[in-house]
Amino acid sequence: MFKPKNYILAFIVFCTLPVIMVFAEGVDAGTHGNGMELLVLQLSIIIIAARIGGSFFERFHLPPVLGEIVAGIIIGPFFLGHLPIPGFSLGLFPVHPSVAIASGIPISPELYALTTIASLVLLFLVGLETDIESFLRFSITGSIVGIGGVIASFILGNIATVLCSKYFLGITCGFGDPVPLFMGVVTTATSVGITARILSENRKIDSPEGVTILSGAVVDDVMGIILLAVIIGVINGMKSGSIAWKHIIGISFKAVFIWLFFTISGIVFSQKISRFLKMFKDAGTISVISFACALFLAGIFEKSGLAMVIGAYTMGLSLSKTDISYVIQDKLSVLHKFFVPVFFCVMGMMLNFLELASWNIIAFGVVFVVFAVAGKLIGCSIPALFLNFNLRGALRIGMGMTPRGEITLIITSIGLSMGFLNHEYFGIVIIMTFLTTLITPYIFSKMLQSKKPVLRKEKVVKTEHTEIIYNMPNPETSELILTKVIAAFENEGFYVHQLSMRRRLYQIRKDQTFVTMKTKPEKLIFDCLERDAAFIHTLFYEVLAELERTLKQLKNLTDREKIGKKIFAEQKGSSSATSIFSQILHPSAVTIDLKGETKREIIEELLSLLVDSGRLELDKRKIAQKDILERESVMSTGMQDGIALPHARTDAVTSMHCVVGLKKEGIDFDSLDKKPSKIFIMTLSSKKTSEPQLQFMAEMSKYLKDKNIRSKMLSSFSDAELFKVFTSQV
Repeated sequence: MFKPKNYILAFIVFCTLPVIMVFAEGVDAGTHGNGMELLVLQLSIIIIAARIGGSFFERFHLPPVLGEIVAGIIIGPFFLGHLPIPGFSLGLFPVHPSVAIASGIPISPELYALTTIASLVLLFLVGLETDIESFLRFSITGSIVGIGGVIASFILGNIATVLCSKYFLGITCGFGDPVPLFMGVVTTATSVGITARILSENRKIDSPEGVTILSGAVVDDVMGIILLAVIIGVINGMKSGSIAWKHIIGISFKAVFIWLFFTISGIVFSQKISRFLKMFKDAGTISVISFACALFLAGIFEKSGLAMVIGAYTMGLSLSKTDISYVIQDKLSVLHKFFVPVFFCVMGMMLNFLELASWNIIAFGVVFVVFAVAGKLIGCSIPALFLNFNLRGALRIGMGMTPRGEITLIITSIGLSMGFLNHEYFGIVIIMTFLTTLITPYIFSKMLQSKKPVLRKEKVVKTEHTEIIYNMPNPETSELILTKVIAAFENEGFYVHQLSMRRRLYQIRKDQTFVTMKTKPEKLIFDCLERDAAFIHTLFYEVLAELERTLKQLKNLTDREKIGKKIFAEQKGSSSATSIFSQILHPSAVTIDLKGETKREIIEELLSLLVDSGRLELDKRKIAQKDILERESVMSTGMQDGIALPHARTDAVTSMHCVVGLKKEGIDFDSLDKKPSKIFIMTLSSKKTSEPQLQFMAEMSKYLKDKNIRSKMLSSFSDAELFKVFTSQV
């Protein structure tokens, strides 16, 4: 159950402990503000704060990313993070003036580096989740949407800067002046990381609007970088009196060429990349090397003047259609859980309240946000309306393109460091980034919850899929065959990934073969292309043949009786057996006078006793009897020394129950020592819950090994006396 006070208490204790330790040592961490000891403390607090914030917001059905951002604001250098505490005179998250002035980033370079890695992890995994076929199908739409968003955002950002500068700051500037031009560029970038997280949480990565947004976000980041190069060239040309158009065109061409080259190459050579990765054989190693490739490509993109996140996304997209994509996602899920909350928490830490102290700047920022949101909604939604999206789908695309994040901050920091912008304009950009990042996830997540169509005309994609269903006699057989089927696929070189533990859904992939397998209590269901149906039937037939060979070998196992006798081998009795009996054995579920003359009659009589004691519902009796007799048909539970232990896991009960009966003259129960069975102890336990039935039987065998105890049982003159033997210490 969710208890906020537990989260708050854990957070306070966790934050206080390092402070006490440092204070006890008499060390002031404020003098080591850039040291690794401060970094690891910061990282630990960020992870826990992000988790608390995400869980808290999730509890109220709000996007967890929103909670992570708010947590970052609270612990950040502009709120609680800079407050001095014992051992940390500058606070746990001190503002780094030199860093902030140089780059506009108020956190340490080490922490910002980790945040950058986190963004690469996020975008690489988002690329892996993307359906490449849908991406290519909507790539033209995404490109048009992305370009439309860039143009509209640039124009409206430019206009907003000119108007607001005059009315709120008293600065008169023209549309072609450096500040409006640069502020126009700032509004163009989309934070694909935030949007991708929301799409992933709502399982919309592969939806028409999802792939359009992702492809559009990549395009508008590339276009934004090109526009940035053009504007910087124009502004520098204004200062020098000569604009170097040749240099500007060269930068623009290089950006587009590099992006297209690696994207197309990755898609074309994806299977070759996959075969290279498979050379490492181990799934964990394959995943690590694939992420290393994403880092390598991210570095190339950064070196070429493009954003690193585009390189990571491109590598993920290249591997998305390969048979190892789900394996990589599975193995890197821990990295995702570790790094991604760090990214969003640090984004929240960027908000500087000091920059927002002026009401004029706040008003400027709010108006600028309205223009920035309108730029994406107008620039992206209107083109989408002419590209088969209805109004619902177009608005989703526009809202999904609205968040600004790391790219916006990077572009702004460039303008700050080059002298194009001052800190007042930087504060305005922070307001825009913060509000679009804080508000959009909630609105966008709500918009995605509707199941109504987003396309005017659904495009019918021809598929040759077929469903293959194998019926199983019972859940136990289904589980056994499932294990063998998975092993058979893996022996054939397939990668098996469990998509959902609750729904028992598996994705099985190898090269161009894709199979989805769903399991139900008494069914195995395969979904595959018709061309692969023969392979599925062949594999399943061989699995059955292997099981049949195994069963024949088990029937010829000569040690079965020896194993059974070892259950009652010489060993000390267990004092814990009586306490276990007292918990699950009811006085009315004991009898010294069984009437049955056959195994079946004894079982039916014991079940009747269990019904009479209120431990088994009458309408569930047949189910229990079927399961008990089915277990007996496999191998008799008649042991030795006159003891029989009939048992079964069944849907007839919800917890473990026991019933005891005596047939003093004994009957033939197919016992191991071929002697009549006289003491019958039946146990039933639920199939749906984990209960120690076999442990109970093991303790029981230790207890019944004692000849004196067996004699006391058989000499009992009443049911109450027999019950006392089972529940009292001997």
